[in-house]
Amino acid sequence: MDTAMKRYLALLLLLVSTGALLHAQDAAPAVLFDATQCLVNDKSPWVNVTGLQTLQLAYHQDAKTFGGAKYLYVIVFTSPKRDQGKVFDIRLKDHRTYSIENNASFAVTPTAITFPEPPLGGSWTQSQLTTSIQSILHHHRWYDVEVKYLRKPNNKVHCEAAVEDMVNPK
Repeated sequence: MDTAMKRYLALLLLLVSTGALLHAQDAAPAVLFDATQCLVNDKSPWVNVTGLQTLQLAYHQDAKTFGGAKYLYVIVFTSPKRDQGKVFDIRLKDHRTYSIENNASFAVTPTAITFPEPPLGGSWTQSQLTTSIQSILHHHRWYDVEVKYLRKPNNKVHCEAAVEDMVNPK
């Protein structure tokens, strides 16, 4: 390889790695941060953060599927490759009230998204969650959020749960 080609490849690698690093270090949007605070701080936490310093998060907002109601599909990645995680269907009832409507663990394979245990709501819900996960993985950013900030009390956020945690039943 000639010197110019080596320099070009080194520059390209530097740009790609810097871009990926910056992409993951953007501050999480308030709506994602608040919803994740509910998942971490609920009386029976939906996401176990014991021993973790950061969570890798991503989300998708939907206001079309349910007649204008605002929903968030939040992913908490459980593997560094972002090929496994937990997905949460969270209804935004008003500016700061989050209702956890459904949840499921998932894994991404080369050919599909699989659920070790099907989510409540049958095949329609599973299809909705699959579509949301695919959208998040292909079109949305992920965020690294420090657990110490998620654990801080926030009296401006109100959290509710419409379902039991089917991923980690009591």
